[in-house]
Amino acid sequence: MTDHYIPPVAAPKLGTGELAGGYREWCETREQQAPEKYLLRSHSSLLFSIVVPVHNPLEHWLQDCINSVRAQFFENWELILADDGSRQETLDLLKKNQLLDDRISISLQAQPSGISTTTNRAADLAQGDFLVFLDHDDLLDPYALSAFAQRLQAKPEADIIYSDEDRFDENYQRLHPGFKPQFSLEKFLCTNYIHHPVVMRRKLFMQIGGLNRQYDGSQDYDLLLRAIEVTSKIEHIPDVLYHMRIHSGSLASGAEAKPEAHSKGRAAVQAYIQRQQLDAIIKPTVFAGNHNLSYPIKQRPKTSILLLVDEEKQIKESKLNWQQHQDDEILICADISKTIPVRLNQLARKAQGDLLIFANGHLQPEPLCIDELLGHCIRKNTGLVTGKLTYSDGKLHSCGLTLGTKGCAGRWHYSCNADDLGYGGWMGINHEVSAVPWQLLAVKKELFMEAGLFDTQYKSNGFDVHLALQLGHSYKLNHKVAVLAQASFSQPCPQRDELWLEDDFIHLWTQWRNKLNQEDPFYNPNFSIYDESISFISPSELHLKRFGVFNAYDTLSFKLLRNIFSY
Repeated sequence: MTDHYIPPVAAPKLGTGELAGGYREWCETREQQAPEKYLLRSHSSLLFSIVVPVHNPLEHWLQDCINSVRAQFFENWELILADDGSRQETLDLLKKNQLLDDRISISLQAQPSGISTTTNRAADLAQGDFLVFLDHDDLLDPYALSAFAQRLQAKPEADIIYSDEDRFDENYQRLHPGFKPQFSLEKFLCTNYIHHPVVMRRKLFMQIGGLNRQYDGSQDYDLLLRAIEVTSKIEHIPDVLYHMRIHSGSLASGAEAKPEAHSKGRAAVQAYIQRQQLDAIIKPTVFAGNHNLSYPIKQRPKTSILLLVDEEKQIKESKLNWQQHQDDEILICADISKTIPVRLNQLARKAQGDLLIFANGHLQPEPLCIDELLGHCIRKNTGLVTGKLTYSDGKLHSCGLTLGTKGCAGRWHYSCNADDLGYGGWMGINHEVSAVPWQLLAVKKELFMEAGLFDTQYKSNGFDVHLALQLGHSYKLNHKVAVLAQASFSQPCPQRDELWLEDDFIHLWTQWRNKLNQEDPFYNPNFSIYDESISFISPSELHLKRFGVFNAYDTLSFKLLRNIFSY
């Protein structure tokens, strides 16, 4: 039997929703850097227990899986292969591999009992403090365990670690990379984006009762949903450390491969909702693997809708578009002689509502979308809420803002087809974002006033980003600073480039240098910040980033950035 292992060079296959250019180049760069990045080969007090439930895989699939573990740069591991009633050929292969390495143990069972029961049996045999879950047809990157170990050295309190992943086909070509954000509860409740790999403290696994066979098919989703109820110590490593095999029976081949898994996943989320006593409703999406949570309003709060228009004659039409509820207060400003933040603050001071919705008066909300915004906004510890802003030609304006894009803050997926799911569900499901555009921004009035309103030192840009950063810094809202709710608002197609003024750009950097120098937790550092499209960071961009070229502290650096980003 050949000892196949995944090659370091990828052949990208682009597709709707997951399309992103430059993955081959990204892989080549990463393979060059990995030996310099992951240096930890052993650790006297750290043992990883890799648990693999096995049930009749093709022999070369299983051998590939085992080989990927034996190829680990980090040496302190044990591999527990728990069989679940497989044929004799599989058992023979397991026994053969056990003889090759004393770190490999096997557990046999004559009658199939399901993936959860089998995985729990493997975990019961584990000696390590941390479990690593691996499917019998998938592969670990050679530096996976070293990366996990180094993160645990830096964050010894971590209970859960996950990383990015990709897939590979029958020709061992890597494709469909899944670059993930740091932990995003809103997104996780709508899809199991964590997926693979998962490293979990064994004590935590035992504490929550291990895997539940009731959710076989989405047992990993249910496990994590129960785990996050008792720990928030979750770490993400932004590197592809796990490779999923694409075949007809795997989820890697597409969401339609295992429809029962998605129903089990929704059932796991429903159980979480009930345990947490959330007033939430699960709503299906067009993509089988995703869903959304909606939060119905039991008692509608007094709401003020604050709109900006360019001319007096636009006031009547804007009011008609936004009057979805007769009790909502609508205040409109058509005075363009003052800056945008000044005008918005004036409206906020006049507002009588407990909740404020700031918006461009040219937006047209779809039916019930205002209620969708409010349902998220009234939740505890939620700061700002926005929705999906589109143009009348079906292109996307924004789904929240990402820090660092185009040198400051940008609209990832800008000008994409608004009906698409987006990368990792960016346009199709609820998720946290680091900031939201003023063109649609909902917030509790008390919180807005305590934050000092919009900073009027900004003229046309940046005051919305400043507000989000201020809320996160001063009020410790953490991951709930801003939420993208699945509520759609459309507008005409003006000049689409929203250019930053130099003073606004530099002012935001002056105030929030430390924050802007960090990675956006809900983005991924493997994506490019050159523009607002979906593309991977290139070697040249990575080089510039390391030297701090994207930090706009003064006029000179702003002009440099303007050339780089084609302002």
